[in-house]
Amino acid sequence: MVCIKKCSVFIVDPNLSHKAAFQELLGRWPHLVCYCATIEEFKQLLSGIVPDIVMCNLNLPGLREQDFLRYVTTACPHAIRVIFSEKTGADALVRVVATGAAHRGFCLPVSKDLGQSLEHDLSVHSRIRMRKCWDFLDNGQGLPALPPVVHELEAVLQKPDYALSQVVEVLGKDPVLAARLLQMVNSVHFSRGMKIDDLHRAVSCLGISRTRKMVLFLCALNHFQYPKKYHPHALKIIDHSIQCGKLAGLIAKTLAPGQERTAVTAGLLHDIGKLVFLVSLDEVLHHSPTFLRRYGLFATEMEEQLFGISHLELGSALLLWWNLPLVMVDAAANHSQPLNSLQGVPLCVAIADRCLLKAANGEAITTDLNLLPQDLPVEQWLQCARSMTMEKIMPIAA
Repeated sequence: MVCIKKCSVFIVDPNLSHKAAFQELLGRWPHLVCYCATIEEFKQLLSGIVPDIVMCNLNLPGLREQDFLRYVTTACPHAIRVIFSEKTGADALVRVVATGAAHRGFCLPVSKDLGQSLEHDLSVHSRIRMRKCWDFLDNGQGLPALPPVVHELEAVLQKPDYALSQVVEVLGKDPVLAARLLQMVNSVHFSRGMKIDDLHRAVSCLGISRTRKMVLFLCALNHFQYPKKYHPHALKIIDHSIQCGKLAGLIAKTLAPGQERTAVTAGLLHDIGKLVFLVSLDEVLHHSPTFLRRYGLFATEMEEQLFGISHLELGSALLLWWNLPLVMVDAAANHSQPLNSLQGVPLCVAIADRCLLKAANGEAITTDLNLLPQDLPVEQWLQCARSMTMEKIMPIAA
């Protein structure tokens, strides 16, 4: 996937030897690449250029990396934030990305693979009409605000020596959120066969990074207030999202081994843009069975006609603004792209989405599953999808 639009990339790093390596890697790019040795230089450039990617060294002199990244989040809300360090800082990179301070991290030295990853990130970013998405939310119910418990959670996660008990203590301050998190963990699609009835075990089972993403998903459901008569439509989207996460995790065992958990979370979040659009429909459309049935099959086309943007763009923009890893943004933005143009976790989510739509609608839809290599167990995945659509899911949004 190649980014055609010319983009702006800022690299903030006082180390001149790193600059030479970046120049060698990115020198042939058609994009504008700006090197800043200090925070002051970065701020001066911001007065005239809006960056699409901001890359910074984990060890900036006289400044904690979270403080700088927090500033970038406020000053450049649409930018992708990437952080890097020497290999000795690998654990710190993982922590910074897990807490949402950065969207992606990598260890030096720079490599050709890094250049390809950044080009892919820019391509995904260029497909999202950020300003239109921002304006749409601003004119409606607004960007889903993170409740105090999430801000407190992220403050805990930014401490290098945080304990699991501290995370549990913070989540326990919001009983409704804690109850819904337990519901989700015990649902048929996330349960390991044993009932989990306390928050400590739930967080331990999910892991910190996955817990954070699920908390954000549940907060979004709480932000968008659906009148009770609209609940069935919202629940269909939520059910599909949970099923897609489970199936994407199974598919990842074959196509992206080692990334099963990431695939589950990406599948859970891939259609979050639809939940935003649902509360924006007027009364007439909400009471039109024909419209809602067609929306289930031709969502992107109908969203473009009604709102001027699609759930693919809105959902991926929302995940970017929520500081989730780029693979989540990628899956939300591209799961409707042709299967032979995708790879990794986004491909797993796209296949799961197709299988579930096929299982629910039968011959009413045509998919591009035939584009997949013949040796993949597609029929097995379709059978899993059929079984999932028959299972009862707990009403976490009720």
